[in-house]
Amino acid sequence: MDFIYEYTGDGLRLQGTYFESIKKDICVVFIHGMYANVIENYFAVVWGRKLAGCNIGFLYGHTRGYSNTNAIVDKNGVSVTIGTTFEIFEDCLLDVDMWIRKAYKLGYKHIVLAGHSFGCCKILYYYYIKRPDVAGIILASPPDMQGLTRMYEADYDLLLEETEKNVKEGMPQKLTGKLVENYMPFSSATFYNLYKPGSNADNFPVIRNPEHFGQLETVDIPILAFAGENEESPYLQLDLLKKKAIRCPDFRWRIIDNTNHIYYGKEDETAEVCLDWLRIFGT
Repeated sequence: MDFIYEYTGDGLRLQGTYFESIKKDICVVFIHGMYANVIENYFAVVWGRKLAGCNIGFLYGHTRGYSNTNAIVDKNGVSVTIGTTFEIFEDCLLDVDMWIRKAYKLGYKHIVLAGHSFGCCKILYYYYIKRPDVAGIILASPPDMQGLTRMYEADYDLLLEETEKNVKEGMPQKLTGKLVENYMPFSSATFYNLYKPGSNADNFPVIRNPEHFGQLETVDIPILAFAGENEESPYLQLDLLKKKAIRCPDFRWRIIDNTNHIYYGKEDETAEVCLDWLRIFGT
């Protein structure tokens, strides 16, 4: 595993971890979820080792939203505080784009874009907006962002009112008056950006289940989706996602027995699920 870095289009230096394949045919570019980083996503390290051992590159790209808060240095040497607490969803376009470009710079011919949890929202939005040259998509535990938060946050609507007010009054960095779901800190700008009606991050609306999943309907490349059996019910509705992915030529999904949101105890099994699916690309 090598540690590498690259600069985003707006000049932020983001670090990644790279598991090199001797063959340069396929690289999986992986985007993490909320508050995550490679040290806490142990399953991703297992995936990287196993895929690289089977001649598939694996690039774990940190986004500007890695960890709770972070200090990212820009091209001018200035430290910028972001992290999940302060990120704006649409900026993920710059981060995902950078890691795809990095994978091509490393010499790979084909890219498979993978996301875990909130990372699934990011890669789906990226595909919807950018229509990138990627071969396939892996959705590991795709979340219904607004549905899940409404399930567990009794003050959802009050938080929307509070954060909208703070943003309008020029206080976007002000933290919400309480931790969301009793454990998640958000700035007002970030909470309102993610959870307002019509948010671009609301792209797996399983609980609300509208007629159209606008972003998912545009995907016209193969998709693999899976989740852990012990996750909350909205994560398990992968058959619904298959129905909504009306342009996808090959949508495969699986529920992994007896594991949770980070695939504890099933790190190797989930890696094998990915490997089996990647064989459709001739690996």
